[in-house]
Amino acid sequence: MQQYLNDAQGGVMTQTIQRRGHGAAMKVMAAVIGALGASASHAAAFQLLEGNASGLGNAYAGSAAVAEDASTVFFNPAGMTLLPGRNVAFSVDLVRPQAEFSNRGTTGPGGAPGVGGNGGDAGDWAAIPAGYMTWQVSDMVTLGLGLGAPFGLKTEYPNSWVGRFHAVKSELKTVKETLI
Repeated sequence: MQQYLNDAQGGVMTQTIQRRGHGAAMKVMAAVIGALGASASHAAAFQLLEGNASGLGNAYAGSAAVAEDASTVFFNPAGMTLLPGRNVAFSVDLVRPQAEFSNRGTTGPGGAPGVGGNGGDAGDWAAIPAGYMTWQVSDMVTLGLGLGAPFGLKTEYPNSWVGRFHAVKSELKTVKETLI
Protein backbone atom coordinates (compact mmCIF):
# COMPACT_ATOMS: atom_id res chain seq x y z
CA MET A 1 0.00 0.00 0.00
CA GLN A 2 1.30 3.49 -0.80
CA GLN A 3 0.57 6.64 1.13
CA TYR A 4 1.10 10.14 -0.32
CA LEU A 5 2.59 12.79 1.98
CA ASN A 6 3.41 16.48 1.52
CA ASP A 7 6.97 17.46 2.37
CA ALA A 8 8.11 20.80 3.84
CA GLN A 9 8.73 22.32 0.38
CA GLY A 10 5.21 21.52 -0.86
CA GLY A 11 6.22 18.50 -2.94
CA VAL A 12 4.55 15.12 -2.77
CA MET A 13 6.38 12.10 -1.35
CA THR A 14 5.24 8.51 -1.39
CA GLN A 15 5.70 6.12 1.47
CA THR A 16 5.30 2.35 1.11
CA ILE A 17 3.64 0.58 4.02
CA GLN A 18 4.01 -3.19 4.25
CA ARG A 19 1.42 -5.35 5.90
CA ARG A 20 2.72 -8.28 7.89
CA GLY A 21 -0.55 -9.82 9.05
CA HIS A 22 -0.49 -12.65 6.48
CA GLY A 23 2.82 -14.12 7.70
CA ALA A 24 1.42 -15.89 10.76
CA ALA A 25 -1.61 -17.16 8.85
CA MET A 26 0.63 -18.57 6.10
CA LYS A 27 2.80 -20.37 8.66
CA VAL A 28 -0.23 -21.93 10.33
CA MET A 29 -1.68 -22.95 6.97
CA ALA A 30 1.64 -24.56 5.91
CA ALA A 31 1.83 -26.48 9.20
CA VAL A 32 -1.75 -27.76 8.81
CA ILE A 33 -1.17 -28.85 5.20
CA GLY A 34 2.07 -30.58 6.22
CA ALA A 35 0.37 -32.39 9.09
CA LEU A 36 -2.49 -33.57 6.89
CA GLY A 37 -0.13 -34.87 4.23
CA ALA A 38 2.13 -36.76 6.66
CA SER A 39 1.61 -40.44 7.28
CA ALA A 40 3.29 -43.01 9.48
CA SER A 41 6.02 -45.24 8.11
CA HIS A 42 5.86 -48.87 9.21
CA ALA A 43 9.01 -50.26 7.61
CA ALA A 44 11.11 -50.73 10.74
CA ALA A 45 10.54 -54.49 10.69
CA PHE A 46 12.50 -54.60 7.44
CA GLN A 47 15.38 -52.38 8.58
CA LEU A 48 18.86 -53.87 8.55
CA LEU A 49 21.03 -51.50 10.55
CA GLU A 50 24.10 -53.70 10.12
CA GLY A 51 25.77 -51.05 7.96
CA ASN A 52 29.30 -51.32 9.33
CA ALA A 53 31.24 -53.44 11.80
CA SER A 54 32.61 -50.54 13.87
CA GLY A 55 29.14 -49.10 14.44
CA LEU A 56 27.62 -52.46 15.27
CA GLY A 57 30.25 -52.93 17.99
CA ASN A 58 29.00 -49.90 19.94
CA ALA A 59 25.29 -50.11 18.99
CA TYR A 60 25.74 -47.16 16.62
CA ALA A 61 26.02 -44.74 19.55
CA GLY A 62 27.07 -41.36 18.14
CA SER A 63 27.31 -42.68 14.58
CA ALA A 64 25.85 -39.46 13.17
CA ALA A 65 28.68 -37.45 14.75
CA VAL A 66 31.69 -39.78 14.61
CA ALA A 67 33.85 -40.06 11.51
CA GLU A 68 36.22 -42.88 12.41
CA ASP A 69 36.24 -44.78 9.10
CA ALA A 70 34.83 -44.70 5.56
CA SER A 71 31.40 -45.91 6.73
CA THR A 72 30.69 -42.29 7.67
CA VAL A 73 29.43 -42.09 4.06
CA PHE A 74 26.23 -43.80 5.28
CA PHE A 75 25.52 -41.93 8.53
CA ASN A 76 27.26 -38.57 8.15
CA PRO A 77 28.74 -37.77 4.72
CA ALA A 78 30.12 -34.45 6.03
CA GLY A 79 32.42 -36.52 8.25
CA MET A 80 34.36 -37.61 5.15
CA THR A 81 36.22 -34.31 5.32
CA LEU A 82 37.85 -35.49 8.58
CA LEU A 83 39.37 -38.60 6.97
CA PRO A 84 42.79 -38.03 5.38
CA GLY A 85 43.88 -39.79 2.18
CA ARG A 86 42.05 -42.90 0.97
CA ASN A 87 39.91 -45.03 3.28
CA VAL A 88 38.05 -48.29 2.77
CA ALA A 89 35.62 -50.13 5.07
CA PHE A 90 33.87 -53.40 4.21
CA SER A 91 31.73 -55.70 6.31
CA VAL A 92 29.54 -58.77 5.96
CA ASP A 93 27.11 -59.33 8.82
CA LEU A 94 25.16 -62.52 9.35
CA VAL A 95 21.57 -62.26 10.61
CA ARG A 96 19.03 -64.93 11.52
CA PRO A 97 15.47 -63.57 11.81
CA GLN A 98 12.75 -65.62 13.46
CA ALA A 99 9.21 -65.69 12.04
CA GLU A 100 6.71 -68.17 13.46
CA PHE A 101 3.02 -68.32 12.53
CA SER A 102 0.40 -69.44 15.03
CA ASN A 103 -2.89 -70.64 13.50
CA ARG A 104 -5.88 -69.43 15.51
CA GLY A 105 -8.90 -70.45 13.49
CA THR A 106 -7.99 -70.31 9.81
CA THR A 107 -10.92 -71.29 7.60
CA GLY A 108 -11.02 -72.54 4.04
CA PRO A 109 -13.72 -72.24 1.37
CA GLY A 110 -17.26 -72.46 2.75
CA GLY A 111 -16.02 -72.04 6.33
CA ALA A 112 -14.24 -75.41 6.44
CA PRO A 113 -11.30 -75.58 8.86
CA GLY A 114 -7.94 -74.69 7.35
CA VAL A 115 -5.79 -77.63 6.31
CA GLY A 116 -2.09 -77.61 7.11
CA GLY A 117 0.30 -76.87 9.90
CA ASN A 118 1.78 -73.68 11.38
CA GLY A 119 4.85 -73.99 9.16
CA GLY A 120 7.51 -73.70 11.85
CA ASP A 121 10.15 -70.96 11.68
CA ALA A 122 10.19 -69.20 8.29
CA GLY A 123 13.39 -67.25 9.00
CA ASP A 124 16.81 -68.29 7.73
CA TRP A 125 20.42 -67.09 7.79
CA ALA A 126 21.32 -64.19 5.51
CA ALA A 127 24.53 -62.26 4.77
CA ILE A 128 24.30 -58.46 4.66
CA PRO A 129 27.23 -56.86 2.83
CA ALA A 130 28.28 -53.22 3.05
CA GLY A 131 31.23 -51.33 1.58
CA TYR A 132 32.42 -47.73 1.72
CA MET A 133 35.31 -45.76 0.25
CA THR A 134 36.47 -42.17 0.70
CA TRP A 135 39.17 -40.27 -1.14
CA GLN A 136 40.53 -36.89 -0.09
CA VAL A 137 41.26 -35.32 -3.48
CA SER A 138 42.50 -32.02 -1.98
CA ASP A 139 42.16 -30.05 1.24
CA MET A 140 38.79 -28.78 -0.02
CA VAL A 141 37.40 -31.83 -1.91
CA THR A 142 36.61 -35.34 -0.63
CA LEU A 143 34.74 -37.98 -2.61
CA GLY A 144 32.83 -40.91 -1.16
CA LEU A 145 31.18 -44.10 -2.37
CA GLY A 146 28.89 -46.38 -0.39
CA LEU A 147 27.02 -49.58 -1.14
CA GLY A 148 24.80 -51.37 1.35
CA ALA A 149 21.47 -53.04 2.08
CA PRO A 150 19.50 -50.95 4.60
CA PHE A 151 16.22 -52.91 4.29
CA GLY A 152 15.39 -56.52 3.54
CA LEU A 153 13.52 -59.61 4.66
CA LYS A 154 12.99 -63.18 3.51
CA THR A 155 10.56 -65.77 4.85
CA GLU A 156 9.90 -69.23 3.48
CA TYR A 157 7.32 -71.69 4.80
CA PRO A 158 6.90 -75.34 3.69
CA ASN A 159 4.32 -76.20 1.02
CA SER A 160 2.12 -77.83 3.69
CA TRP A 161 1.71 -74.54 5.61
CA VAL A 162 -1.90 -73.51 6.31
CA GLY A 163 -1.25 -70.07 4.75
CA ARG A 164 0.20 -71.49 1.53
CA PHE A 165 -2.63 -69.99 -0.55
CA HIS A 166 -1.43 -66.51 0.43
CA ALA A 167 2.34 -66.99 0.29
CA VAL A 168 5.00 -69.62 0.81
CA LYS A 169 8.08 -67.56 0.01
CA SER A 170 8.39 -63.78 0.36
CA GLU A 171 11.53 -61.75 -0.21
CA LEU A 172 12.35 -58.07 -0.13
CA LYS A 173 15.81 -56.74 -1.04
CA THR A 174 17.07 -53.17 -1.25
CA VAL A 175 20.41 -51.75 -2.30
CA LYS A 176 21.50 -48.26 -1.33
CA GLU A 177 24.13 -46.68 -3.54
CA THR A 178 25.72 -43.45 -2.35
CA LEU A 179 28.05 -41.33 -4.47
CA ILE A 180 29.19 -38.09 -2.91
